[in-house]
Amino acid sequence: MIILETERLILRTWDLTDENEGFGIWGDKEVKNYIPTAKVLTREQVVMSIKKGIDHQIKYGYQHWAVILKENQKLIGACGFNHLDDEMENSLSRVDAVTIELSFHFQRSFWGNGYASEAAEACVRYAEEKLDVRRIIAGVNRQNVRSVRILEKLNFTYMGLVYFDDTKTFEPMFERYIERK
Repeated sequence: MIILETERLILRTWDLTDENEGFGIWGDKEVKNYIPTAKVLTREQVVMSIKKGIDHQIKYGYQHWAVILKENQKLIGACGFNHLDDEMENSLSRVDAVTIELSFHFQRSFWGNGYASEAAEACVRYAEEKLDVRRIIAGVNRQNVRSVRILEKLNFTYMGLVYFDDTKTFEPMFERYIERK
């Protein structure tokens, strides 16, 4: 199901036929180096992740959508939102803020073309217009200068390092509040 379109991209829900493309993203060690606390996934884990995303879409109305190039219909990445579990919500949220997490991951061969920026901008706009949230967070490896620039361009601010009990690690975290009119 198509969720969003930009000038060059389509963001749609994942399906199980996307396993190879998902493995091209989350099975790539270099891609995973830029994702805080992440490890390279096996094909089985990619399929499980896709299934989890499908369930997430049904339950919450959003997920990390598949990013498709309009020009050739190739799946090149993932961009979208994750619902925070109660523990993470409690550690990150403010009393007045319903929070979701933005993330974007792309196949290495498509880095540096502005696709992540274009997809992330469309997702933030979607959250502003369609989702009942007050704040978006994003965990980004500070060494990933391109991703940090994308977040800064989208008016995210650096919160600092946030500790997560589940992974026993500190992650650099950014946030953006959504103004409701």
